[in-house]
Amino acid sequence: MCISITKWDWTERSSSIQIEAMYNGQHVMNLSIRQFVACCFSLCSMVVVAEEISVVNSNEVLDSAYLSSTYHRVENVDFINGFYVFDVESDFGQLELVSKALFLNRVDEIKTLGEAMTLYDRENRQLSYELRSGLQVTANSPVDIIANPFGTASELATQLSNNLGDTLTGKSPFIEEYASRYVYSEPKDPTTAAHKRNTAYQMQLDLYSGSYRVQTFLNTIANARSAGRVSAGVGVGRGFFNTRRQSALDLSIRQTLKNRTLEELNQSHRNVLLRLDTNLLQTDAFMGQPFLSPTNRTVMLSYLEQISGVEDLKLMIEMINNTDNEVTTLVFERLCKSLYFYYNRDEQFTRFVNFEQHPAVTTAANRIVFFEHRDHFIWDENNQDTYSKLAEAAFDNGYLELHVVSLGTFSDKASEELKQLGYKTKQEYLTGLSE
Repeated sequence: MCISITKWDWTERSSSIQIEAMYNGQHVMNLSIRQFVACCFSLCSMVVVAEEISVVNSNEVLDSAYLSSTYHRVENVDFINGFYVFDVESDFGQLELVSKALFLNRVDEIKTLGEAMTLYDRENRQLSYELRSGLQVTANSPVDIIANPFGTASELATQLSNNLGDTLTGKSPFIEEYASRYVYSEPKDPTTAAHKRNTAYQMQLDLYSGSYRVQTFLNTIANARSAGRVSAGVGVGRGFFNTRRQSALDLSIRQTLKNRTLEELNQSHRNVLLRLDTNLLQTDAFMGQPFLSPTNRTVMLSYLEQISGVEDLKLMIEMINNTDNEVTTLVFERLCKSLYFYYNRDEQFTRFVNFEQHPAVTTAANRIVFFEHRDHFIWDENNQDTYSKLAEAAFDNGYLELHVVSLGTFSDKASEELKQLGYKTKQEYLTGLSE
């Protein structure tokens, strides 16, 4: 494609530049700059050479430590609508996991549980037997490591790329059906509850994980410690911890989850929401959102609180309130982290906006920064249409510079096409910062 501008005329009366141009042999005449840009976006959208990924090389997607271990092996990786879908064989059954973020979380859990079980086999055979009896459930159990409102993982991935957009506009058709996904209650005995928090902290497991196996493991150890059948130090401190990088704020969050009861956490969350200027309806919706665990809430609010001076962060809370599965919950959790790091490392933006159904921030220098959530962004008709319209709308609203920050990666073609539309891009934004 080629656009050649053949004539420029400055018209004082209209205070605009008039352009006479040729676009692949078609005349584009006597247009203002804004009209000319809009015309170019329209013409560009007529021709889309779509990318397809039929085969995924797992070695290019995952580090060797996540491809296989003593306790798991990745059997296959598919790519559906921007998300990777992982088939995993583990000591705890066969799993289908949608999105790289969920995969990494679950494999960390599998490796930690597997290593802990090996240690308990040597140090406390009776407790080891109790743990294995509780952990060996069928892979398709309704309370298994993932509870999927769409059926199979592949069906979930097919829905997700559009589903996040639906989430941003408030469409959540699956919430009522799966409203009990993250209902959690602490052990009634305060000593047992404290043991459970300490065990989760020591082993770097999520105290409020939606994984049935993680909850079974933590409850069994907490009860055993409370009864004096195993000491607090047995099975921990042996080097099977999560090796992914954690920020100083992540470490502080872990301490908070260890030291506070669920009631104390909930009150803290409401206090932060008040500082973010949410109304009562938004606050109650956030606190009652069935797909947000107490850990999700703590992470999201801890990061947003650090940038609470930014205008309209309550719009982010509105978006989060409409999540309808664990994958989009993780997306929003990582978006909260991205906002914090972008503000403190790249540029102190002034406002959060839901711009044409996309989470974005704006700066005093008239820049707008869009946040892209998918594992891998390829160039197809949908993305061409979406980002052409976003660019047109952004320029029409007076923004002078466009950026796209991705949690995942861009294909080479996508990077080049976004550049042609006027975007500057950053990819794998949280890598090395907080995961």
